[in-house]
Amino acid sequence: MTTEQLTYRQIADRLGLSVDAARARVRRAQWLKITDNHGTVRVSVPVDALLPLNKVGERTPEQEKTTTPNASTVNGVNTELVDTLRLAVTTLQRELDRRAEEATQNKAELTRLRDDNADLRARLAEVESRLTEREHPTFWVNVEGEQKPDVQVNDQGERPPRTWWQRIFSGKQE
Repeated sequence: MTTEQLTYRQIADRLGLSVDAARARVRRAQWLKITDNHGTVRVSVPVDALLPLNKVGERTPEQEKTTTPNASTVNGVNTELVDTLRLAVTTLQRELDRRAEEATQNKAELTRLRDDNADLRARLAEVESRLTEREHPTFWVNVEGEQKPDVQVNDQGERPPRTWWQRIFSGKQE
């Protein structure tokens, strides 16, 4: 079977259809589609599908005799079809390589995020333990038998001045 590489517009013009009807025909017939680097879709259309039908819906014997392959065959294999398939395989291999590289990068990013998550969990546990200690202070008795106060005092035994937010939220008036 010989094929021609045509765009949807060219298929529509050759068959006398709209572009949407040509797309539907390509989809129904499951013809091979290849998108080039510029985004143009080229469809491998069998040559006999491009020949006009007679009123009964069949090809005339003259039309079938006049169809000549536009690609050479080697050992019964259509070289144009082989080239098209090679192009498709190359395109798919590039896409596969690109996605494999992307997967590798995503795995590295996932590993980094897991490590960051573990570090953040450790830091959170430390901060929560400090917060718990502030809310529920434990008085430790030092070696001399004195208790450590939960409020820090300076050398003169005075308490440092409280900030505005400590005054607001402490509920005590000075």
